[in-house]
Amino acid sequence: MGDISIFLPRLTVNKLFIRDLMAAGSPCFALGYVEERGSHCGVIALRPATPIPSASSAQGFRFGHSVLGFDGKPVLHFAFEFYGHVIYRGLVVPGNPIIQAVINRMLETKDYFFFAINPDQTVIAFRSQLESANLAGLKTNQKQFENMSCTPEQYEKAVKIFTKKPDPPGLVMKWVCRNDWDYLDLTKYRLELNPRQ
Repeated sequence: MGDISIFLPRLTVNKLFIRDLMAAGSPCFALGYVEERGSHCGVIALRPATPIPSASSAQGFRFGHSVLGFDGKPVLHFAFEFYGHVIYRGLVVPGNPIIQAVINRMLETKDYFFFAINPDQTVIAFRSQLESANLAGLKTNQKQFENMSCTPEQYEKAVKIFTKKPDPPGLVMKWVCRNDWDYLDLTKYRLELNPRQ
């Protein structure tokens, strides 16, 4: 019997999105789109402060979200736990149009990709179907997100307060690639990724 090889599909991302994510200081994260076999899915990409050990990434990661309020202004909180290593946290403005578009795509497809781009330029990629609890929570909250307003000043204040004492503890990342619709354009700004095992 011959060797068995696993086929990994080619992924397409937005080159402006990747360029600006890589230019930002780590730890940081962003939400965008990825194309796989002609279908667009949501992608959550983060750049951790330190490489995620292979022993940790081999176990996958846990993804969660919640809505937090600071001075009556809501922000959407994402958490990424790499087992035995670290928990990364990030805050976004729920009503941000890019966040709305990506979450809507995640809910439509019940699917998303996750990239962690390590400081040594290695990339960990996961494709995960949304579990029913996360899907139900996102669906429930998504109806309210569009009406949740938060000015840039209110958002920065919320990040500052949360960063002082994240609960539960974890490293707070900077949210980047948040205000340019070109980040979601996979027609004009294509960057092909060739996955390797």
